[in-house]
Amino acid sequence: MSSRQWGPIYLKVLPGGILQMYYEEGLEKPFKEFQLQPHCKLSEPKLENCSISGKIHTVKIEHVSYIEKRKYHPKVEVVHEPETEQMLKLGTTEFNDLTDFLVTVEEELMKLPALSKQKRNYEEQEIILEIVDNFWGKITKAEGKLVESAVITHIYCLSFVNGSTECFLTLNDQELQKRDECYFEKDLEKKWIDILDYHFHKCVKTHEFEQTRVIKFTPPDACRLELMRFKTLYNGEDLPFSVKAAVVVQGAYIELQAFVNMSSTALIPTRLHSMKYCENVMIHFPVPAQWIKALWTMNLQRQKSLKAKMNRRTCLGSLHEIESDPVIQVSIGTAKYESAYRAVVWKIDRLPDKNSSPDHPHSLSYKLELGSDQEIPLDWYPFATVQFVIHDACASGTEVKSLGIESDVQPQKHVIQKACYNCQVEIEKKWIRLDGEDPDKAGNCLMQ
Repeated sequence: MSSRQWGPIYLKVLPGGILQMYYEEGLEKPFKEFQLQPHCKLSEPKLENCSISGKIHTVKIEHVSYIEKRKYHPKVEVVHEPETEQMLKLGTTEFNDLTDFLVTVEEELMKLPALSKQKRNYEEQEIILEIVDNFWGKITKAEGKLVESAVITHIYCLSFVNGSTECFLTLNDQELQKRDECYFEKDLEKKWIDILDYHFHKCVKTHEFEQTRVIKFTPPDACRLELMRFKTLYNGEDLPFSVKAAVVVQGAYIELQAFVNMSSTALIPTRLHSMKYCENVMIHFPVPAQWIKALWTMNLQRQKSLKAKMNRRTCLGSLHEIESDPVIQVSIGTAKYESAYRAVVWKIDRLPDKNSSPDHPHSLSYKLELGSDQEIPLDWYPFATVQFVIHDACASGTEVKSLGIESDVQPQKHVIQKACYNCQVEIEKKWIRLDGEDPDKAGNCLMQ
């Protein structure tokens, strides 16, 4: 049996990609150091059981190498398969700490110098380009309008080319079109983007890009790297779906209501069979600390499950109470309280849902009774966080215009795109004043 268990450490990430681990903050010497390498990558973060009281956010640092194989089934082809080795596994109960760590490590990996080693000779040359758009937006509670937005585009490259051949890449760059109108075919419907605040990997000839707007680079062999990162302005299209949320307070009773509606533009495919789906949809509704404290029950000096006071046999997050209304009701997906996020988390596999009409609205209702209305914070103005991914799509409008190597024999080329959305939706607060209740305590009330 494995004897591994989680233990607390203090972690520093130093310039140059050095991770220093200490038994506690303030110590002079780390008990372990780990040097990031160009072949290192971060795994997808996971939520794992940590103890009886909750879960922990985990991520692995992995070393990835590739081998060329010939496959014969279902057809003869040459592939480059990854071989992954776990180097380090870290976890935290603080989601914001995890997010900061991921961003910091990605920054350090991009700054690492490319390894100079002898390149292999490939039977099948290949270049894989992955374009990932990260969209951030803020949506008002009243009109549901997008009032703030930003898009950061990350371009990752993995190449299997023979020799030290130079590669080239051009995008639908507005500046390139201005400098040389003959570079691209004239198409009035084509959209051009402004590449702002760009950063390159060290294998890219930055001065060449500044002069010609052509991205020329000599990538390390069989190593996935972040080739380029830049900001763009959002193209202004409607988001695929809208979320409206409200918290209704009536004395010691509260109800969280949320509604999801697909936008009209998302339901109209641009081409036949081209409808794109929102996948891995997660909507977080933050829970005030006062409510958590009121609901945790203690037993034998350890925290047990969150329970609703109105019915001690029902766990907060379960879908059904015994002989009573459900605590949380959803028309699609699943919803429960996640202590790792300090929020009620509504998960939906895909939108539009394959088992219902594309324009069918979906809803969540979460009802709770607290011991006293004193526990409801009047200064609580939270935001719901909406996250989802759309494959084969982009939020920035980025397109690859040309990709290849300086050779007569061109490699196989693959371009993969996906857009990751992260939006904040303001939650509306409503108070229904009860007879005899202090109007000043209730704030802006809605009369019965």
